[in-house]
Amino acid sequence: MKAVIVAAWFGTRMLPITKTVPKEMLPVWDKPIIQYTIEWLVAAWITDIIMVTSHQKKALEDYFDKNYELEDILQKKGKFDLLALINKPKTMATYTFVKQLEMLGTGHALMQAQHLISDDYFMVIFADTIYPPEAFIEMMKVFTIAPSPIVAIHQVPKEDVYKYGVVQLAWDKIIDFVEKPKVEDAPSNLIWNGAAILPKRIFSLLQEIESDHRSWELNLPDAIKALIKEVPITWLSLRPYLDTGSLTWWLEANAKFLKNGKLFD
Repeated sequence: MKAVIVAAWFGTRMLPITKTVPKEMLPVWDKPIIQYTIEWLVAAWITDIIMVTSHQKKALEDYFDKNYELEDILQKKGKFDLLALINKPKTMATYTFVKQLEMLGTGHALMQAQHLISDDYFMVIFADTIYPPEAFIEMMKVFTIAPSPIVAIHQVPKEDVYKYGVVQLAWDKIIDFVEKPKVEDAPSNLIWNGAAILPKRIFSLLQEIESDHRSWELNLPDAIKALIKEVPITWLSLRPYLDTGSLTWWLEANAKFLKNGKLFD
């Protein structure tokens, strides 16, 4: 199975640093945010990875590429521990990079990878999040037993539901998906955490649905909502992720690692 990591956003909540440094490349302790996602994917035996980036995120491609000069210097100086550290990211998986030339929503970003998806299903993940290390393993276990669309969810305080895509459940299936509802209108306090296993059919649905009339963005949650009407979608409850999409949350993640020596208990 291939994984598509959506990493195209500007990161405006973390300006000015994200003007030149992709937010996915900001460090949480000793490695960039994106590397945690890659390591967890590899642990789930997913090593064919597509990253949807944008023109200002060349640093992402460079990080997962070879640096001949630096590697040669470390080799000559006998700094083999550092050589292993910089080689690990590029050797863990196979990477393909595609660009979203205009910021037209998460669905539009995903569409840039359509030509690279040949299997019936693929995994999609948002890059500004650090998921629990077992998250993708658990998703693949469920999918292996019963191949079908899977949306990962977790609980948030009821007063925070207006920030997220909220799901409504009926037994083991998702029956509705409400994007950023009013607190009083939310069908639950369970949110999509940005990870899902989706069928190729999602690309056709993205072509069929309309863009948001306010932002003109084509949003992936809208396509998932349309998919719910066609096929049963399984939900999988996971531990909450660490959102690193704002300066405060990123600093909190680093503080947690500094205090506990790990990100998840």
